Amino acid sequence: MKWTLEQLLPTFDKREHHSRLIHAPRQRVWDTLMDLRAGDLPVTLGLMRVRGGPSAWVNGIDVGEHEGMDLRVLESMAPRELAADPPREVVLGDIARYVATRPTRPDIERGDVEAFAAFTEPGWTKVVMNFRLVPEGDGTLLSTETRVLATDDRARRAFALYWGVMRAGSGLIRHDILRAIEKKTRTPGTPRP
Repeated sequence: MKWTLEQLLPTFDKREHHSRLIHAPRQRVWDTLMDLRAGDLPVTLGLMRVRGGPSAWVNGIDVGEHEGMDLRVLESMAPRELAADPPREVVLGDIARYVATRPTRPDIERGDVEAFAAFTEPGWTKVVMNFRLVPEGDGTLLSTETRVLATDDRARRAFALYWGVMRAGSGLIRHDILRAIEKKTRTPGTPRP
């Protein structure tokens, strides 16, 4: 894989890392990650409902019937795939002004790794995250890291306030993803970790 997390954002303002040992072969964990659906993530759906405000609480996300529940998680997240090395790693990235209720994005194609790497226009925040799968014993260590870099001091200050409020939710979403993958790959009769 030409592009890695380290190449895309070697320096960063914020960082978050989570991991989980999953008692399944790497290929099964990879396949589960690639096919994970929004409906598999109850904590994430709850957080999305909270972020959407009162209209989402009343009319919003119906976990059992909402048409978006069948969306693949990695295709429905704000960061888009930038690079992949199956079954070892997938890297996603996004550029936005996240402090708005509905983040705005620059006029570049989302998912374009070259455009992402070259982007330096002031006033924006670059986010890159990965899922890395490393064989460990007869299981797989699945980790995810998120890195954030603001393109100027003003964006850095704005994002710091946003991150202060949103970081806990971001961590809960990452744990929800790791837990769902562990649950979906568990062989019947395998004890829970």
